[in-house]
Amino acid sequence: MKKHFPWHLIGMLLAVSAVSSAVAASSNVVMTFVHPERFTDFRVQDRNEWDSATWFMRNMTEALAPTVAQQAPGCTLAFRFTDIDLGGRYRRNLSNHVRFYDNGREPIRLYFDYTLSDPRGRVIASGSDSATDAAYLGKYTSEPVKLPFEEFYFEKKTLISWIKTKIHAPRAGVNSGEKN
Repeated sequence: MKKHFPWHLIGMLLAVSAVSSAVAASSNVVMTFVHPERFTDFRVQDRNEWDSATWFMRNMTEALAPTVAQQAPGCTLAFRFTDIDLGGRYRRNLSNHVRFYDNGREPIRLYFDYTLSDPRGRVIASGSDSATDAAYLGKYTSEPVKLPFEEFYFEKKTLISWIKTKIHAPRAGVNSGEKN
């Protein structure tokens, strides 16, 4: 039996790398994924995990960039996701393209390592953390309903909340020993 080299896998890895580089060059948010095929729930609309990672990265970096710019002007926030459990679930008997949210019984769980770097590339903050939310369905009742039109709506809100809580750049020119 003739064995074929898996060229399609190399092509897929190069495509993900190219997309990662393009997004990283134009954004203050960088995302990488550690074995997305092992993530708890990360398939989006029948895409495989690597395609889901590319789609997630594209949507999330665009949504998170303004918050990072506000919280840490000029800095870059890098996420290295180790597990993702998207809110809701697909019901295979009804649809492979619609995610159902059942009163938060399937909470959002995002596990990652993060690094905040200043404009010169020096690390300001880093660590391992998670952004989780079991009550996401009841939090955004005053906002217009975007769920049917915006992929990862609740995951974006969860990470934006994490950024606002955890990410702060040091003020320029302020030292603990400085006098006013």
